[in-house]
Amino acid sequence: IETDHESDGDEEVNMYIAGLLHSLAHGEFYAENAGRLAVSPADVCEKAEQSGTACGKAAIYRANADHRFVAFGLFSGDGVRVSRYRRAMTGDPSEAHLEHAREFYIWAAQHCTRMPDRYKGLAVTLDKLAAGFETYRRVLRHMAANYMDLISRLSPGEVWHLERAAQ
Repeated sequence: IETDHESDGDEEVNMYIAGLLHSLAHGEFYAENAGRLAVSPADVCEKAEQSGTACGKAAIYRANADHRFVAFGLFSGDGVRVSRYRRAMTGDPSEAHLEHAREFYIWAAQHCTRMPDRYKGLAVTLDKLAAGFETYRRVLRHMAANYMDLISRLSPGEVWHLERAAQ
């Protein structure tokens, strides 16, 4: 797809995303990261602080960033329904979740730089992913729609009409 972004120099990000998708397809991602995931950014930060080490903090920020990246890249969010009134008053929550994901990648990269030298490559990859976050998310959205045959969730109104037509 045309993203107005040259693909030179981001092979490690492509490999990282391929590995992430592989772990999702085989059920490894959520099995390995269930204890690291949190709903709110405050909970993510609290879990990271409780881990105590740079490695633990990086793992928690990275897992939460990956989760949000996939939830809003491949799918249409985390499944939480927000009323029209609340959306009008507080704005689109998906934008906040996406910004949190980008920030979590930045924080994970910063903690990776405090780890042994073998993690420097991961730090660079996470930094690149954060810098080009919107581009990579658009690629996932395109992939979900055109290659994986994933469709968007039906709205409550569409479900109501389908139920009435089925009766």
